[in-house]
Amino acid sequence: MGFLVENDSLADSEPLKIFKQHFGFVPKVFRAQMIRPDLVEAQAKLIEAILLKTKSLTRRQKEFIVIAVSAANQNTYFVGLHTQILQILGVKAEESDQIAVDHRRAPLTEIDRALLEFARKLATNGKEFSANDADFLRQHGVDEPQILEAVLLVGLTNLLNTAQMGLGVEPDFKPRLIFPLKEVNPADDSERPMLERPLADESASDDPDTEFVTRVQAGDTDAFEHLVRRHGRRVYRSLVGILGSAEEAEDAMQDAFLKAYQHVAEFKGRSKFSTWLVRIAINTGLQRLRGRTNFESLDDEEKDFRPRRVQVWQDDPEQSYSREELRRLVEQEVMKLPPKYRVALMLRDLEELSTEEAANALGLTIPGMKARVLRGRLMLRESLVPYFSKESARVTA
Repeated sequence: MGFLVENDSLADSEPLKIFKQHFGFVPKVFRAQMIRPDLVEAQAKLIEAILLKTKSLTRRQKEFIVIAVSAANQNTYFVGLHTQILQILGVKAEESDQIAVDHRRAPLTEIDRALLEFARKLATNGKEFSANDADFLRQHGVDEPQILEAVLLVGLTNLLNTAQMGLGVEPDFKPRLIFPLKEVNPADDSERPMLERPLADESASDDPDTEFVTRVQAGDTDAFEHLVRRHGRRVYRSLVGILGSAEEAEDAMQDAFLKAYQHVAEFKGRSKFSTWLVRIAINTGLQRLRGRTNFESLDDEEKDFRPRRVQVWQDDPEQSYSREELRRLVEQEVMKLPPKYRVALMLRDLEELSTEEAANALGLTIPGMKARVLRGRLMLRESLVPYFSKESARVTA
């Protein structure tokens, strides 16, 4: 039920059939408008053209934008509706919950996270929106047709959110997230919805960079130089591991720090600054890697790997090599691995990102990331057999 009297006699009309065809049911918000079937038909055509047809953005990306913008608008109805639609498409409800509550912590690719950041700002803070926001998407590899679709989808979502709130339509399903009823596009973005069941606490621990980041955001360039000195080695090593070239890593490091400086005002402290910075570096490195003509895709299907040399290692490899020599040797052999395994091991084992952080950076599922790291470790172990096997120890003795 809503604020208007519904016209049930048109329940099987053509406009409503479009929703049933694509959603599997007819949402109440459209049934409530059937006193003017021509207006429902117009909305159906808009939804079909902007949301349902996948020419640039994927359907999943579009649904995520609808959820993120609806959440920013504090709209319980459309968050619940599109969470249900995504479940039909195979996306777990918990993933949609996290996008609604805080998309920055959701297991998304950097491109998807950038799209949601862009969409939320356009929906809730349009007065401060500028060409820099479109450039932000371009830096993440989003092209012009995708940007256009994102903009139109934000506008469509705001239209639908406003219509539902004006009609007072109740949710089609029991909502998992309950937002306080507020005006569309609230200025305060700090409010969070009430959860039927709370998500796990993922708050970042104390960040030693907080003071310097605050100073940079206030315009202190010297503070940013301090952050560059503090994290430059880690960023550089990550890029060397991704690109396999010290010279190219130096160029990419400059790009990564420039991007970080340009967007430091957008850093909200929901993760450590070092994690945020490394993610920018990873994305910068991966963009360069994907631009190579001879690039072996990081997204290829995994192939079974069976070690050719199965030999027993010495009990303690450090008996033959000092800790520093051991690290140098491991890094040397890691650099010889195929790119997708090299990147996975560099992020997970040498730079010590968590499995979830590394998976997010590479656009993999957590199981996919674990499988890639396992294969990489097997390859690495096999490459180290000549150095650490008991047979080789007898030869060198």
